[in-house]
Amino acid sequence: MNVLFFRLSLRALICLLSLAASAASAATLQAEQLEQQVLQRNAGLTATRAAVREALARVRMVRALPDPSISAAVAPLSLGGFRESSGNRRNTNVRLEIGQELPWPGTLGLREDAARSEADAALQDVSSLRLQLAALSAAAYAEWYYVHRALQINQSNLLLVDELRQLAENRYATGLASQQDVLQAEVEMQHLRHRTITLQRQRVVVQARINGLLSRPADTALDAPAGLTEPSALPSYAALQIQALRDHPELKQLRKLIAANRARESLADKAFYPDFEIFGAYNSLMNSEEQRWLIGAGINLPIARDKRRAVQDLAQATTARLQYQLEDRRAQLLSQLEQSRAAAAEAAHAVLLYQTQLIPRTGEALSAARAEYGSGAGAFSDVIQAERFKLQAELELERNRADYFAARGELRRWTGGTLPETTVVSEVQHETR
Repeated sequence: MNVLFFRLSLRALICLLSLAASAASAATLQAEQLEQQVLQRNAGLTATRAAVREALARVRMVRALPDPSISAAVAPLSLGGFRESSGNRRNTNVRLEIGQELPWPGTLGLREDAARSEADAALQDVSSLRLQLAALSAAAYAEWYYVHRALQINQSNLLLVDELRQLAENRYATGLASQQDVLQAEVEMQHLRHRTITLQRQRVVVQARINGLLSRPADTALDAPAGLTEPSALPSYAALQIQALRDHPELKQLRKLIAANRARESLADKAFYPDFEIFGAYNSLMNSEEQRWLIGAGINLPIARDKRRAVQDLAQATTARLQYQLEDRRAQLLSQLEQSRAAAAEAAHAVLLYQTQLIPRTGEALSAARAEYGSGAGAFSDVIQAERFKLQAELELERNRADYFAARGELRRWTGGTLPETTVVSEVQHETR
């Protein structure tokens, strides 16, 4: 009984270990998982976040008053005390003064406004980089998916051509075919083997690209991709345009920089007004106690007006430059948005076309060519040609799936991270009916 129980337990343990090994070997990389890892580990994004902290620290710096000043002076001949002409004994003569500079009213507030707008602009820079990294992550994942599927498809066709070669050899051995058929199959197999080498090199390149986004060694192993979502209806260009102009961080960043420079224009205007200084002093040189304590105020004289006008002109020119940059960036953003939508629509159309039309037709053509060759009514070159058409159609299907996924990632980048709700039926479904 104990022996039986031991055997059953051992079998159960082996089964559990087998299941665990299968689960480990079947581990896959999800697109969302890769994006989150990139956003967490990318060193460039971490550096940009540090720049935001710098900008926020600058806000606290500019809103503070200048440090107070303190000065002291002594009459050197009075050190150790001295006797006046009247015969009175005097101690060492000293003069102490403490002062505080006060900028023209509103200056500190404008400095804080400018610095805070720049900090907000730096924060939008983080958002822009996140969008860029998310799009790069989607494109890299799409390539990772494609190269794996292409290797699988190529291997499947390699086995298919090997079957065709065996068929040609059998017919050649019985005198029903020429040796040229066998040679054609062998040449096709060599082409497929070379394609395997090319795809393996592409896999290394994509792996290095993904590891670069993750800021880790280029040869770090990656799990196989889990798959790609099927194409779906795209939002209208009008809806995408509205969301992009409203939400995109690059446009928000330029608006914040314009606001910061508007504050600098006002600061340049205030530079024509004087700054104040208040001070208190004690001077033991005075004979009476009432005269030794002093309080006072002073101003600087902003007489270098040419310099201040140059600062004013500089601030105005910078604002104009930023406004033109905003206009240009808006136009470029909408251009990229339309291009990405067109690319996504084209890829979605191609996926549906290959799925519903070309893949079934190439499969039927290959089956017909094999049947005709087997009956002696067809040429082996027709079989090889049909196999090539089938291989190309399968690769093109996966290529367009990957292109759609990457283009949709670009759409999310140019709209600000999310896509608006789809309110129209995609034109893809109508054009293929």
